[in-house]
Amino acid sequence: MTDCGRRHEYRARPANLRRSAVAILLPLAMLALGACQSRMAVHAPPPPPPQPPSAGERFRIDAERSEVLILVYRDGPLAALGPNHVIAVRRLSGEVLAAGDPANSTVRLDFPVDALSVDEPQLRAALGPDFQSTLGATDIAGTREHMLGERLLDAARFPSVHLQSTAVRGEGDALRVTLRVVVRDHEAQLELPVTVQRSGDDLIASGEFDVTHAQLGLTPYSVALGALRVAERMQVRYRLVARRLSAAASARGLQHQQRRSLGSLDQRMVPPIEAARQVLR
Repeated sequence: MTDCGRRHEYRARPANLRRSAVAILLPLAMLALGACQSRMAVHAPPPPPPQPPSAGERFRIDAERSEVLILVYRDGPLAALGPNHVIAVRRLSGEVLAAGDPANSTVRLDFPVDALSVDEPQLRAALGPDFQSTLGATDIAGTREHMLGERLLDAARFPSVHLQSTAVRGEGDALRVTLRVVVRDHEAQLELPVTVQRSGDDLIASGEFDVTHAQLGLTPYSVALGALRVAERMQVRYRLVARRLSAAASARGLQHQQRRSLGSLDQRMVPPIEAARQVLR
């Protein structure tokens, strides 16, 4: 073979080798990619399945028609010198799943701490003789500033309160709901009675219960070495109105959850795809 022929053969070999390598690596890369996809499909969280109508109906809290009041009482030897206070929860949000079996029902509630109002005159007037004293704007602003301050709710660091049911059971004509409550960085379990009514597309839940500062991880305000202080026990009165979600709205919520799950799966697929591209280069 001439020198020219040898040089031509040597030039041809790298190209042939590259084509052979691609022919071998391409099926292997596709098999590897398929194996990665199969393994990921096993471990990736599946999208939530559609819930049949029998699973329950979904309702959304109507903040404008709902009312949650927290009654805070004075205590101590000098209690007569201080007023009782009424705190109202504003901008409440959340959803309720009402199932035929109460054990399958759930409730979720949230509200921003800085939306709490203090001693609204119309609320005090409606609460009877324990709240009939007149409070000036300066007194009300001072009480609210202390409530949101670092020593109590610390709204700057913990801007919201979260409530989530962990158990629901029937109790005669009412329900007994166990709630996980997160206030500041403290988590508590509260059990409360709930009376439920249905009026058209509205679900109305009402009741009252006592809760202590200690249960919520809080320390009551006090002055004069405790001679005038806030009582440890508070009373909560509530009436929640929730509006039934349309089937279309429920479906949109389910589709949103599914898209989030699929988006997460797509992100997990990026590394094996990029690896296959590197092999084929």
